[in-house]
Amino acid sequence: MSKGNKDIILAILKYLNDSMDEEKIDFSKVNEKSLDVSYPRYCRVLTMMVDEGLISGLAPITFMESTYTEYKPVSPIITLKGIDYLEENKLTKRAYAFLKEKREWVPGM
Repeated sequence: MSKGNKDIILAILKYLNDSMDEEKIDFSKVNEKSLDVSYPRYCRVLTMMVDEGLISGLAPITFMESTYTEYKPVSPIITLKGIDYLEENKLTKRAYAFLKEKREWVPGM
């Protein structure tokens, strides 16, 4: 379980974005098992994503004995803010890869 929170966020956002043409989005394809993370981490990352407005369509479920909120997917969807976040991170990754490659080409850089 070495995935960082940003990796989890990006995987969920990418899946939701790629699923926009589907009649019904199968949110079980981006669950804690498929992402290889613990259930508490998964729930806490979903909380961050909902709170930041990156995704919507999840109903919070709270239990008295739990220290985190669980979510039931009702009609999960990526928001415009989520699409922007996904695009910004794609551009950042591309720029990083380009700079890293350029660094290898130019001696002393």
